[in-house]
Amino acid sequence: AHVDCLAEMAARDEWIIVTGRGGLSRWSECVTCQQSFTGALGIEMSRRQWRRCRDARDPYDKSRALQVAVSVLKFHHEVDATDGLDDESTGLPRDEHDVIIHKMGRAHDLVDTNPAAAVDILMGLRARIWRCGHVCIRAAYALSTGCILHKLGRFREALAFAAESVELTALWDGPESSDTLAARCLHGKVLADLVRVQEGRTELSRVLAAQTRVLGADHYNTRKTTAILNRMLATDAS
Repeated sequence: AHVDCLAEMAARDEWIIVTGRGGLSRWSECVTCQQSFTGALGIEMSRRQWRRCRDARDPYDKSRALQVAVSVLKFHHEVDATDGLDDESTGLPRDEHDVIIHKMGRAHDLVDTNPAAAVDILMGLRARIWRCGHVCIRAAYALSTGCILHKLGRFREALAFAAESVELTALWDGPESSDTLAARCLHGKVLADLVRVQEGRTELSRVLAAQTRVLGADHYNTRKTTAILNRMLATDAS
């Protein structure tokens, strides 16, 4: 594929509407067959999308940058490398940001099959994250690590990362962006799981009010927070 042509089209017209399935991202999916890009093409398109939006100033592009940093490289299982990512022989980017995103994505790939390895990867990245200095990357890292630690039941560790993700995401993307509200939702869930139930419920209620106002009552994140609160209330009642 002519990756330069694909990247130029994606930059010019990122989303198209496909009948019956909503939006299709030119960055990650083929317009003709609607299949996701894989392998070297998927990695290269992901790198270019990240480089385009990582220094964003526009609120929309800032939100996209954070999402890219959290989840864009979904092709790690096709690349036999978790170390030595700066080696030209791997075909992977030398850019420090790209290396970090690759490792974060690999950690997410391992959460269900090898959670201990996923945590080891993320913890091993901490010094590199802070050396990189990019607020967006740091926010994505804190949110990713907090989610994984929460999923593993390591609530006290998760709380520190959740609080950090709220602070950094608000700094990068604004106090009421969908990503900041998602980080606050995680923070509320962790508080509740640490038996700080009232604090957790209060935080989640505030998040729900903001999501309803900013995103709308039918938005996926709003419905998700509503379900979490309903489960908490049902548990209290029982």
